Amino acid sequence: MIALVDCDSFYASCERIFRPDLKDKPVIVLSNNDGCVIARSQEAKALGIPMGVPYFKIREVVTKNDVAVFSSNYALYQDISSRVLETIRDFCPEVEPYSIDESFMVLDSLQLSDETAFAKRLRQFIKRSVGVPVSVGIGQTKTLAKIATKIAKQADEGIYNIAEQEDPDCILTTIAVEDVWGIGRHQSKKLRAVRIRTARDLKYAEDGWIKKHLSVTGLRTVYELRGFRCFGFNEIPDNRKSICVSRSLGTYLTNYDELSQAVAFYASLASEKLRAQRSLANAVTTYISTSFHVPDCYWGSKRVCLTTPKNDSPSLVRAALEGLRLTYIEGKRYKRVGVLLSEITPCKELQKGLFCDMKQSKKLDKLMQEIDNINLEANGPIVWLAAGGKPESQKWVASASMRSPRYTSYWDELPVVKV
Repeated sequence: MIALVDCDSFYASCERIFRPDLKDKPVIVLSNNDGCVIARSQEAKALGIPMGVPYFKIREVVTKNDVAVFSSNYALYQDISSRVLETIRDFCPEVEPYSIDESFMVLDSLQLSDETAFAKRLRQFIKRSVGVPVSVGIGQTKTLAKIATKIAKQADEGIYNIAEQEDPDCILTTIAVEDVWGIGRHQSKKLRAVRIRTARDLKYAEDGWIKKHLSVTGLRTVYELRGFRCFGFNEIPDNRKSICVSRSLGTYLTNYDELSQAVAFYASLASEKLRAQRSLANAVTTYISTSFHVPDCYWGSKRVCLTTPKNDSPSLVRAALEGLRLTYIEGKRYKRVGVLLSEITPCKELQKGLFCDMKQSKKLDKLMQEIDNINLEANGPIVWLAAGGKPESQKWVASASMRSPRYTSYWDELPVVKV
């Protein structure tokens, strides 16, 4: 059996851990630069606040209903996610992190007599030790576990085992085909056109038609609905084939020097992620854009290829700035910048050039390692290349005026208790 542990309203739940006064009150979390709603508590959903709505459109609803509003606090969310994952691994050795708030578990090796009772103990322990409520769905496959979790979120106990049902097809009839894991909007249109509207309809669809129109991956989903495991289990996530760091700017920028600071800073962050997965990149793409809501909107990008794959910040920042130089148009008011690293290969596959300065290369690798260790220990970037600008000159940093303290990762933001 496979179980999926899914944190309920994860970002909003994280904000409540250190704010017990927010229990049963509506909570929303905003995206970078306090733009749109990216997380809602159940109480906020009940008020009709939709996902992705711009914050300025719901200010009246927020004020009228005393909704707690927070800027994104990814340092806190990532740390709480790690704690949830560690707790799950204490209960089960085979765990696959799927996203920041979801993890699959293979229960076969545990030889459980009652999976539902196990899920109940796990759910209670996570709530008690970490403070985050979770839902647990159990099924024979990943796809069925996903469906079970969707139902578990509506159940009072927060647990649902689809394998315990006498007639699972009755449950699949209530699941719209577009809500099946792996079925996208485009595919669901094809399916509905031939009267495949529910998960049950998909389960009994003709194999040849599915393979022709939804490819082998779609056929695997069908077999998963039938109870056959087709999607593998990966305890160690695969390395990313591309790495992107992009942000909306805190203010409009027209000055090239200020724009280059932002590009250099984000290129440094991207290179740090690249080194964390022990990889190298052979291409750097820089893109900049104005607001799309102005008449003369502009979006430009430039890809710069390196002579040999690199992962050190100076090389990647240099390439990103070259891309900016070729893309920048004077007089535009830029609102978003980004850096994309591509053509990624593992470090172990790199063959050094004949004329490579090995001594200098080792020094640079050591420097990058020390910078990464410092930033890792600080839970955020505190050391970066001078091209990224001094903190006081970074006017382009996204607004986060309503961010809660990073309680678990910054010493100077720990909660203080007065006795």
